[in-house]
Amino acid sequence: MTAPRPAAPRSSPRAPRSSPRRARRGRRPGAPLLAAGAFALALSAACIERGYPLAGSGRVELRADVAGPLFAADTLDAAGRPVLPRQSPWRTEVSLKLTEANEPAYGAYVEVRVTPSEALALRPAESAEGDGASCGVKDGAFRCTAGTQGYARFTAASEGDWSGEARLVVAWADRTEELPITVLPAGLPEDATNFALIAGGLGESDRVLATYVPLTCTIGPLPDDLGATWRPGAIRSREARVRASPPQNAPGVVEHAPVIIESLHSEAALSLAPDCRERTTRLRVLLGATGESPPFTLCFSDLGGEVRLAVSSGQKALEPSPSLTVDPEPRLLRVRALRSVVTAGTPGDLFEVSAYNAERVRIAVPVDLDVGDDRVIALGEASVTLRGEDSEATIIQGVAVAPGTTALRVTPRLLASPECSSEPITVVAPEPAVVAPEPEPEPGDEEGSP
Repeated sequence: MTAPRPAAPRSSPRAPRSSPRRARRGRRPGAPLLAAGAFALALSAACIERGYPLAGSGRVELRADVAGPLFAADTLDAAGRPVLPRQSPWRTEVSLKLTEANEPAYGAYVEVRVTPSEALALRPAESAEGDGASCGVKDGAFRCTAGTQGYARFTAASEGDWSGEARLVVAWADRTEELPITVLPAGLPEDATNFALIAGGLGESDRVLATYVPLTCTIGPLPDDLGATWRPGAIRSREARVRASPPQNAPGVVEHAPVIIESLHSEAALSLAPDCRERTTRLRVLLGATGESPPFTLCFSDLGGEVRLAVSSGQKALEPSPSLTVDPEPRLLRVRALRSVVTAGTPGDLFEVSAYNAERVRIAVPVDLDVGDDRVIALGEASVTLRGEDSEATIIQGVAVAPGTTALRVTPRLLASPECSSEPITVVAPEPAVVAPEPEPEPGDEEGSP
């Protein structure tokens, strides 16, 4: 018989079981700990800059979308920005292709600058590729990063009035690649054609005739004031336009091309108003899509003269300068009789005729001559051009034919009015010849000598 096993003391540990115990599961971290970890990962990703500098063995190819030149701005506002509308093209998108070992250099970046710096402004391209490519300012430099296909795009724009030869310079490692871009001054390029100023109402002689509307008459001294040289509401004017044809390879460059018209004469001005109320000596107009400007007005004072205009646009200028003759507008016609009484049968100087402008200066004016009764006085000529300030006054000669009274009538050539008349001249018959009496014979002459 087996003796009973003694009981273990209560204070001693329980003997381990012969069967293995299942391991206890680890405790999962709490939600706050997960959120903190995710934030740390995001923060570390944001601190890591995407991309890498293109290696010196890499290559860069540049291509501008606009094959021809760009145009500078014509005018700038107070903030230095171009005033719209403006001539196109004034900007172009530029493509960069970055490769390494003939493979797209995805993520590689290069720096782009402009020489001179004021020539062009660099901006991100308006159309995003969506393949990771980007261009923009980074650390004070304009940086372009290639997308998955190795391309990046940006915009080069003329945003000032600078013109000349600019260069886009792409730099990486110790290498550079350049793309020249020509920026022309705003206006017509050299290869534009048919550049001309067209003015109406001039005729083949390019002449502005006098209207004789303000002409008045006198037989006495000149008044102190003959009126303003620019008569409000009655300024002589002609409507004009500028036009040009674009180059065949760039049909759109004439639209919004600025043209500058300048008056080179003090008595000619330019205006956008048909009545010439507001005038200037320098006018800027923009050509339309067809190459023609809106109408503007050539304005002329009553003093007239040989007017020259300067017309230029970009690389084009009208040579020789357009010119036209503006006849002075006579304000006063003075017709004086030099004699009040003339004996019939006597030829001589009978009348003096002079024309004056608004400044009381004698001017040359063509006039027609007539007398009230050609049976009394016969003139030597039917028309004459009155002499100007540089010579003596015009004297009209005639012959007193028969007794009577008549006056000289003067009108602008080929016009019936206004008509100016002189004081009348009276022609009198010559006094009868006095017959001298025969001398009386001397005494002794009646009888013959012994």
